[in-house]
Amino acid sequence: MVAEIWVGQFSIVGGEAREQGPWVGMFPPTSRGLGSDIYVLVEPSALGSEDFCQPLVAVIGRLFRQQRLSLTGALLASLRAAHNHLRDWNEKSLREHRVGAGASCLALRGAEAYLAQAGPALAYCRQQGQLLVLSPQEAEAAEPIGIAEEFYPTFSCYQVAAGDVLLLATSSLASVADEEAMAALLAREPQDILPELYLRVRHLPDFAALLVAFLPVSQP
Repeated sequence: MVAEIWVGQFSIVGGEAREQGPWVGMFPPTSRGLGSDIYVLVEPSALGSEDFCQPLVAVIGRLFRQQRLSLTGALLASLRAAHNHLRDWNEKSLREHRVGAGASCLALRGAEAYLAQAGPALAYCRQQGQLLVLSPQEAEAAEPIGIAEEFYPTFSCYQVAAGDVLLLATSSLASVADEEAMAALLAREPQDILPELYLRVRHLPDFAALLVAFLPVSQP
């Protein structure tokens, strides 16, 4: 089935709701019809890391578009560059001033979707009525970006089709909505998901969500 991509997002920054926020980035291919879309959501892993999130989003998106590698190779190279950037900062800083971050990065090419996650990160994938909750599992992937010496993110791969939904969100979402609630939420029409999600998280001081839905397209 042919599908078109529908994307929505919102953020809460310092208790203020925004349509766009500093922790989310969307990067289309540099050439029409070539390359891949990448969607990035970064969150701080400790106090003092907030100001580093927006630059990390930009770095990951820019470097991904420069790679001439497979989707997984481009995601790995981009995230490792972000990791090395923060490690360089931390090595020059006092221990109490060290910073870290988590990230979920979704790359799309045709019907292929690749998700790379590291540090505190959370995503949901709804396919054929089934919900998958996605977060880093391996020890080297669960460490915040910029902290551990060894770095390798968790990768997930999906063949997407019309009716599928992918949601990237800051990991605080897990504290306010359980898996059953998220399954019911992501079963709604795509345009209804983010408004309903906002009602659940509006009390949080900082939050970010990015929704990628695959809509059916009627063919002539």
